[in-house]
Amino acid sequence: MGFPHPTLDVPGEWPAVVAELDRLQVPDERSQQLRALLASSDRRSNGAADSTIAHICATAWVLSSDGDHAIFVRHKTLGWSTPGGHVEVGENTIEAARRELEEETGLTRFDTRIIGDGPAVVHVTDTNNPSEHRHWNVGWLMTADMDAPLSPVEGARWFACDRVPDGPPDLAATLPILRTLLARAAT
Repeated sequence: MGFPHPTLDVPGEWPAVVAELDRLQVPDERSQQLRALLASSDRRSNGAADSTIAHICATAWVLSSDGDHAIFVRHKTLGWSTPGGHVEVGENTIEAARRELEEETGLTRFDTRIIGDGPAVVHVTDTNNPSEHRHWNVGWLMTADMDAPLSPVEGARWFACDRVPDGPPDLAATLPILRTLLARAAT
């Protein structure tokens, strides 16, 4: 287990992740595929096209309170991406999302507010660095004050949601879903 450190690999039995997925705000085909992987030891029989290594990751989708801006970090292979990374053994996805957010942006749980009572979305990032593997990202929606200081270490920046920077293809597709969730939470 573990790539490059003790991560939550799939397929695998990770009850904390299943419990979080039970509260997923926007269930879809991808979240159903992840649930199937968490219920089986055979990756190929549950929606993955091959036996590519796969990991559970957590992402922090941080929007301004008005939903007009989002934080992205500069990733060496993905371009601009959401703060996030591998969920480590002993963590659930919200703990991992908060840890990664602080490591990559400097924002702590005191700087952000989680929107909803569970993760917002499941999205996928496929990569080949250093070998081909899939990230099953459990994405948490948060808000933060745009005046909160961001760490320059990972190049964290606010971007207007109507001008998404170059990065993984799921950025532009996921932002409208999250902005809708944020608007619903405000009413």
